[in-house]
Amino acid sequence: MLKFKKLKNLKNDGLIKDCFYMIFSNIYSKGMAYVFYFLTALILGTDGFGTLRGLIPLMDVMTIFFCSGIPPSMAKYISEYGAENNHNEWILSILKIMLIFSIIGALITILLKYILGGGYKSINLILYLAVGFAIVCSSFISWSRGILQGRLKIKELSKTWVVENTFKILFVVIFAPLLGVLGSLLSISFAYIVGGIFGFHLLRKSFNISISSFKSPINKNKELVKKILVYAIPIALGAASYRLLNDLDSIFIMSILGAYDNGIYGYASLLSRGVFLFASAISIPLIPRISKTKDFKYFKKAILMNFFIILPILVIIFIFSKELLMFFFGVDDYRASICLKILSISAGFMSSYTICSSSLQGLGYAKVPLYILLFGLILNSVLNYVFITNIGIIGGAYSTLISSISIFLMIFLFIRYISCLYTIKK
Repeated sequence: MLKFKKLKNLKNDGLIKDCFYMIFSNIYSKGMAYVFYFLTALILGTDGFGTLRGLIPLMDVMTIFFCSGIPPSMAKYISEYGAENNHNEWILSILKIMLIFSIIGALITILLKYILGGGYKSINLILYLAVGFAIVCSSFISWSRGILQGRLKIKELSKTWVVENTFKILFVVIFAPLLGVLGSLLSISFAYIVGGIFGFHLLRKSFNISISSFKSPINKNKELVKKILVYAIPIALGAASYRLLNDLDSIFIMSILGAYDNGIYGYASLLSRGVFLFASAISIPLIPRISKTKDFKYFKKAILMNFFIILPILVIIFIFSKELLMFFFGVDDYRASICLKILSISAGFMSSYTICSSSLQGLGYAKVPLYILLFGLILNSVLNYVFITNIGIIGGAYSTLISSISIFLMIFLFIRYISCLYTIKK
């Protein structure tokens, strides 16, 4: 009864409204991501689609590592210090630094053609250049999102996701039939550019940021800029590790069992990850709130909200896993059905982990989720090798579940420990 009263009290807090905007934009974004992959699969054919699926993970990891750690760090410092100060100068310095970092990431991606070798070495160099271009384009839209998040302009933030993903679909329909894989990659870059321009428009409208402000030197407010960059490092490493953690099972299955089994597993994995989008929608507005107030009630509300959202989804997946796979992919494979159920539970734990991780970022413990993720990567690697070798793709699902439960329990217990310390201090 007490939990239902707490849930009812959420109506009196702006967190639920902000979460609604982000849930909508995440549902739309994830839906458009499904559409993007579906369209490219139809347009490019098997070889072209396989090439695209091989390059996009490289793009995502480099984008996350070099661009996506800084915006949450910006959001934290803007929420703490930005209300009283004119911070146009230092946020523009951050943008210039992000552009430099993204160029470094693009160059490293090109080198991966020769470092990874194998099938990656046979991919045309121009496609790596297109991936690098997309990484650079992502920096501008990521920067604008960090500012909007820090100033709690969550409605405007959600609009940037909608704009980006809408144009991504429009561009891929135009360029993929003409240019193949190159056109698909360029459609991502052009969508980043349009989303970045739209985000900058929102910033000009709300915060009086103008193009002329870019003339300010990069070394102004260098101490604050340094703090933001240092704080962003564990966030970037954590997010990149998280991305890799989610792909380890597929990497091992592809290596040990081959493409067909990896495809069967991929169908289940794709559907199960829909559970996670709700957690990311909740965690985005959570960081600046808990950073500003240091109040653990926001963490409790977020966990409670996530539980009530994903519970009915898990029930539907358990009852209709076979039908869902048949409806979306035309697949009737008992292994995929079992994997979908297991991976959905795993996604539930990972969604709770994400909320815990966001809370620790807001409290100033950004390194802790990174250490826990690194442990999860090692554990998941060992389990994947042992289980997949012995029981096939279902073993990959079980290894992911065990790893997810382990890292969630570790981070949850740490938050309980921190909560007790805060209580004692008060």
